[in-house]
Amino acid sequence: MADFRKWLYAFAGVALLAGLTVPASAQSTLMQCAGSANNPLIRAEEYTALAGDVFITCTGGIPTTVGTSIPKATITIFVTNTAITSKLTQTGDNPSWNEALLIMDEAGTSTSTIGLENCGSTGAPFQTTPADLTCNITSANGDGTGDYDGSQGRPNVFQARQVNNSFGQAIQFIGVPIDPPGSTPLVAGGPAPVRTMRITNLRVNSVALNVYNLGNSFSLTTINTTVSFNGTNFGGNQIVNVQNGTVRIGLLVTQSTASDDLLADPATFLQCNATKGSTTNSIRLTEGFPTAFKVRNFAQILVNGTAPGTPGQFYDWNGGTSITDPDVNQNVPNALYNTETGINFDPALLTPSPNPPDGTGSNGVAPLGTAFNNTGQHNTGISSAGEVSQGTRFAIRFSGIPIGSHPSVPLSVDLDTGAEADDIDTGVIVLVCGTDAHGYGGSTAACTNADIAGTSPISLDANGNGMVVYEVAFADPNALEFADVAVYVNPTIDLNATPPVGGTPQVGVTGSANASFAPFYSTSTPGVGAAQKLTSSYPIPRFVDNPLPTPPVSLFTYGKCACDMLFPWVVGNSAINTSIVIANTSLDPCGGTSCAAGFTAQPQAGHVTFWFFGTSDFNFNPSTFGSATGSSTVIASQTSTASVPAGSYMAFVISPSAAVAGGQTAGNGLKPIAGPFAGYVIAQSEFQYCHGIASLSGVGLTPQTYLGLVLDKARSTNTIVINGGLATPVVSGSTQQLQRTNQSFADELEN
Repeated sequence: MADFRKWLYAFAGVALLAGLTVPASAQSTLMQCAGSANNPLIRAEEYTALAGDVFITCTGGIPTTVGTSIPKATITIFVTNTAITSKLTQTGDNPSWNEALLIMDEAGTSTSTIGLENCGSTGAPFQTTPADLTCNITSANGDGTGDYDGSQGRPNVFQARQVNNSFGQAIQFIGVPIDPPGSTPLVAGGPAPVRTMRITNLRVNSVALNVYNLGNSFSLTTINTTVSFNGTNFGGNQIVNVQNGTVRIGLLVTQSTASDDLLADPATFLQCNATKGSTTNSIRLTEGFPTAFKVRNFAQILVNGTAPGTPGQFYDWNGGTSITDPDVNQNVPNALYNTETGINFDPALLTPSPNPPDGTGSNGVAPLGTAFNNTGQHNTGISSAGEVSQGTRFAIRFSGIPIGSHPSVPLSVDLDTGAEADDIDTGVIVLVCGTDAHGYGGSTAACTNADIAGTSPISLDANGNGMVVYEVAFADPNALEFADVAVYVNPTIDLNATPPVGGTPQVGVTGSANASFAPFYSTSTPGVGAAQKLTSSYPIPRFVDNPLPTPPVSLFTYGKCACDMLFPWVVGNSAINTSIVIANTSLDPCGGTSCAAGFTAQPQAGHVTFWFFGTSDFNFNPSTFGSATGSSTVIASQTSTASVPAGSYMAFVISPSAAVAGGQTAGNGLKPIAGPFAGYVIAQSEFQYCHGIASLSGVGLTPQTYLGLVLDKARSTNTIVINGGLATPVVSGSTQQLQRTNQSFADELEN
């Protein structure tokens, strides 16, 4: 690429110097051209970003004598800092044809009496002798007028071709007849006549500029385009440099707790009594600039929108969600359609009425003439120029979703603008199912209904990973929009089973998500950043594989259903043993249903685990760990093999003597401890509403009895994550933190 650029700049310098050395007497006989361009914001994440149109205005020269052939010129378009990715429409010829178009004198508007006609159509055949695939035009009036009116033999639309060995940075319009407009006003005292050219459907690889790696940092990176002319009618400075695109981040992904699309109440995430509903967090997709989210074609605006009551205003979203409507022609060169489609005029498509549609900001008139085609002539594929694969898509990629949570997402999500408290619905994105791994293909019809109305399941692999894809069905180009994609869960749990079964959600795993534009491809994918024919491997638009944000949005975690108790003084040696009894009080007079008594506990069952912390028998050296406690790094524990039914209890006699403990608690799977022990015990139950009592007894010792200390804060519907009962407890989906509190049995009953 470096060698090509050196060649380009050298060429530009030579041409400029050559132009400056033209004798003054000759300059008046040659056209003088200047350039300008639209400079739209384009997405930094896109391989096929639609850059702004380039405008060339030429004055002077001597018009071609009436009845003679207009001299031809070759116009070369260079993009000096990236590659041109305008779609290839035909690759059989060498060089290949692409969708970039050169339109003379704003064809199709009031300056063209008949309308559009492309070089190569039935009315404007290619020259056949020699067979150079260019068109001949004969001067109509000898004054530079009437040459490009779109009538038979007077085409005004010309198609670009690739420049071989240009590293994808150049295209050419070869052999275009260009008649100088002359210097004599057509009306006495009027302005000097001009010849205009518009270059449109110019797509570029903005990914190569690496702005997408800057996050939300502002960048003034631009697309720089150079136009050069090679023809006998051109002189002076005939190299035009313009900026026709400013590269900005198109998508911002953040975590949100807001959504006006909630279809169910918030879910709870305690494993034993988890409920269905929405997760606490949602995924927010925000435009980097107002035109970053686009429909495929203006057909979606017409179907899903309501025409404005005031001319010039954009459509209002009418609640529609269709993305399957056939494209309509977008064939007015100066209309601002703000869609993924470029300028197209396909004979197989309908033309909207009125044309141009309201809201496109065009002052043109409906084009007449012949749709782009090559009927009976050499087919360059021009009828597909400007057409694309899909509207703007978003791939939301999930990871670590807890198995058994049965997640789903909405079939559609509103696009909003403004503050969250009073946001305005301006558009919609719709779920597309059955796509490939890149987010291409699929359909809305492939989406199935989940157990929660209005949602479709997220298909997950064995590790809880999956992806969903949304496409824009309506967006307002004058609004900065965002969408909050909520996630729903519907665990199915049989709490009467021992232990609970039937879709019991996995605990301790946090589901998360990130998102990007789609279809997405790695920069290492061959040809992804170069001009290609439109296929499933090279859809338009296509984007870099750049999931955001880092770290991913945290969605939800199922907390272990547990109740933790502390027994602060426990002794088990040859003289003293401690009896611990833990009651499962999750069975109450209401039995899990509401009743006048006001009890609300849900019956649960589960095992109990005991952890030992202390020394080897009575010891004044706190670092002397006993055999029952393991070591300073490995904590000894025992877990009952028996499950405690709701309304029952678990007993454990802590003693190193099998004669004392074996016959009493071995049926629970709780064995004598390995040796003498003195310290404290934490017991964790796989059910809520645990309460316990401990009693120390022995030879010559008056039994000492106390209540166990409940470590958990009062129960709530918030998600509780214990992480084994030993690590620092946290609350998922709540700002509350678990605290070790000394609550009385009466206080706990109230909760």
